[in-house]
Amino acid sequence: MQYLATTLNQFAASASLTPGVVLATAFSIMAAALLRGFTGFGFALAAVPLLGLFMAPSQSVPIALGLQFLGGMIDFRQASKDCHWPSLRWLIVGAVAGSPVGALVLSVVPASIARIVIATITTGAVLMLNGGFRLANIPSRPITTLVGLAAGLFNGLAAMPSPPVVVYYASGPFGRVAARASLLVFFLATSIAALVSVALVGLLDLRSLMLALLGLPIMLTGTWIGEMAFRRGSDTLHRQVSIASLGLVALGSAIKGISELM
Repeated sequence: MQYLATTLNQFAASASLTPGVVLATAFSIMAAALLRGFTGFGFALAAVPLLGLFMAPSQSVPIALGLQFLGGMIDFRQASKDCHWPSLRWLIVGAVAGSPVGALVLSVVPASIARIVIATITTGAVLMLNGGFRLANIPSRPITTLVGLAAGLFNGLAAMPSPPVVVYYASGPFGRVAARASLLVFFLATSIAALVSVALVGLLDLRSLMLALLGLPIMLTGTWIGEMAFRRGSDTLHRQVSIASLGLVALGSAIKGISELM
């Protein structure tokens, strides 16, 4: 036990972890996990900007992706039973195809412009959902694949695949349990792809790995609390929180895009 404590202390010291950084990281992870536990999405969207308040994106992104992957693997067994596989399969196919295209577009279009465009589209989606837009039937395979393709484009352009998929499940006749579980599985799939990319460019360093491992129990606790609130909620509440979260995504993307232009 003493050897383990000594090893962890040496590991933390070598990763330059101060008590302040550890505390701030814990708070950021808990806040993002609460959102994830309730809605089934939003962990990276909340964690990256919160962690970015006191660390560089090259550090915050790997931490958020690592935690999203680990949490997704733990949740997969239950989520795979509750999710809507017929739609999820085609969404993932579309996302896989769309991500490289989005990255290619990003090589031509400035990231700031891409963020503003995504914010504009997301704002329109929020207004539609808030106005009561709903789909009477589950969209066909081609339309579902196109939604996944849009998510992939968003992912390649600005690492933000959530808006099209959240709108898809929030407006469709899925029910909140199936919608939440489907989002959990979808973001597990996208996190795997993103994590591989991050690892290939060498951003998974010792410090990021340490903070992700330390943050896992916090993430699991926050997700559990959020899930308890989800179980006591209603379809209407889940939809409202999802719409509000999309609104924050749009606002954050617009602010970041405009600040980058300035």
